[in-house]
Amino acid sequence: MKQTTTMTPFQSRQAWKLGGFNDWIALTRAEHAAIVAIAVCASEFVVAKRFAFEMLYPALGPALIALGAFAWNDYFGIKTDKALKRVERPLVSGKIGKKSAFYASLALFVLGLAASAAVNQAAFAIAALFAALAMLYDPVLKKLPLLGNAFIASSMSISFVYGNYAIASGLNYFVLLFAIVSFTAGLARELVLTLRDVKGDVKIGARTFPMAFGTRATVVLAIALFHVAVVMSLMPFAQTQSVAYAVLIGITDVLILISAWRLALDQRPRALNKIRNYTLYALLAGVIAFAALGA
Repeated sequence: MKQTTTMTPFQSRQAWKLGGFNDWIALTRAEHAAIVAIAVCASEFVVAKRFAFEMLYPALGPALIALGAFAWNDYFGIKTDKALKRVERPLVSGKIGKKSAFYASLALFVLGLAASAAVNQAAFAIAALFAALAMLYDPVLKKLPLLGNAFIASSMSISFVYGNYAIASGLNYFVLLFAIVSFTAGLARELVLTLRDVKGDVKIGARTFPMAFGTRATVVLAIALFHVAVVMSLMPFAQTQSVAYAVLIGITDVLILISAWRLALDQRPRALNKIRNYTLYALLAGVIAFAALGA
């Protein structure tokens, strides 16, 4: 006879546990949402060649969707996180309940789409496509080597494109170029993160790029992509001669090259975590450098 399990009152309360403010910051990776918002505003600034306070609103939708996407990903990726003993993750530690995370992510998606719909049709279409893919990431895309990594990498590049179409009907050359640069660097970064997560992914039966093609191939591809991103990032300076851009993109490129160098020397989890942080700082510096093109 098939046995049924009954949830105890304690388990029910635990599933709805709300946690504290810092727990939600950790769950939603708020720092990424902030970078997404800055990228949208930077793109608007580059396209318009001016700043106006009404340019801040279009960034709200993508930021909310980014928050929802990370919470959604943690909800469906809890088995991997538990296998890797990531007690810093609020769902693994139990600081936030699974149901709270699930419904909060849904609410963030809805609010983000509503905010994007108020911008224009193009912005809503881009936001809706990204939100749909974000919801499919863990159950479908993550199981496809490189394709899942490419989707995550696109989260930054699509922010530039979104910002462009929030205020213009045509695609700006510098926006397109920087979207490609950020995608290339982001894909390299995601390969590093999948390399870090191999042990947990093996336990849940996932099939990521390192599992399909090996550590060496992953490292070589990531390093190559880092260098391609650096070379492409120099192209705007050749056309604009912007000193501000040169300084800021120089900081970005140094951080990326340090990441590539460390990856070549050490693939242990601790080293990969440091590379994650370096590349996050590089993304922020790169977005600010991009904004300098609008000055």
